Amino acid sequence: MSFPREPGKFYRMPVFFGPNPCPRWTPEGVVQDFAREPVRSTLGTRYLTDAKALEAVLPEGFRLWGEPIVTVEAIYMTGFSWLAGGGYNMFDVKVPIIYASKTEGDVHGTLLMARWESLSDPITTGREELGHNKLFCDIPEVSDFNGRYHTSMSWRGFPFAKLWAEDLVEQEAPAGNPANRGLLSWKYIPATPRPGKKWGEEADANYATLTPPAWSGVKTTRYLAGKGGVEWARPTFEQLPTQYTIVNGFASFPIVENRGAYYFWMTGGASGDDTYRLD
Repeated sequence: MSFPREPGKFYRMPVFFGPNPCPRWTPEGVVQDFAREPVRSTLGTRYLTDAKALEAVLPEGFRLWGEPIVTVEAIYMTGFSWLAGGGYNMFDVKVPIIYASKTEGDVHGTLLMARWESLSDPITTGREELGHNKLFCDIPEVSDFNGRYHTSMSWRGFPFAKLWAEDLVEQEAPAGNPANRGLLSWKYIPATPRPGKKWGEEADANYATLTPPAWSGVKTTRYLAGKGGVEWARPTFEQLPTQYTIVNGFASFPIVENRGAYYFWMTGGASGDDTYRLD
């Protein structure tokens, strides 16, 4: 007799013992309040790059939305109900994109090219359920040295990206663009081949996804802006064997012009349960 799969609950491997908690399903008695969770801080920078270099790596159906601006952010979160009050850190690389959907027409959004996280649990759920391009790395807390805020991402001791901001001043938080439909991703999961087939010839998933923004319930409590930047390493296979192509890809985008940096604090979020497949 096969195990009884309960409708409305999320299953992922191993399935033998029932559903496992994630942002989109929590056990009975665990109440989520996304008006108050998570509590987060974000250190980020933006820069103008070469449009042709960026367009060369976009999947079919994607094109730039306005200037080729790369946004790089280190995000620190805590207070998640699904993690029993715990949290984790993220390191994002994003660009403004339009996706040509067959059913919805042009979808304006932000393409999440890569999201590194410091914990395996959100990586697993985010890749499998949302289709976000998630990877692992170490993301230490932001250091403040005489008003210069900085952090450095690494994998097994190898630092591959450094992020910093300085000369920050208090400002009003910028308003979100109402034309932005949310976070776009390209979900790709290779298939386990059938007999006679080769690895890589088939895919279990190969399509775009959209995660709408959490406009309501999210509150910025403090926003600082100034100057800063990001520095990418150019690792060899020996230094970063499973990610060197990704990091070198980002390092190949020329920094034509820095567009400033910021550091802000906010509360609230969303579970991502409104994420859906774009056809």
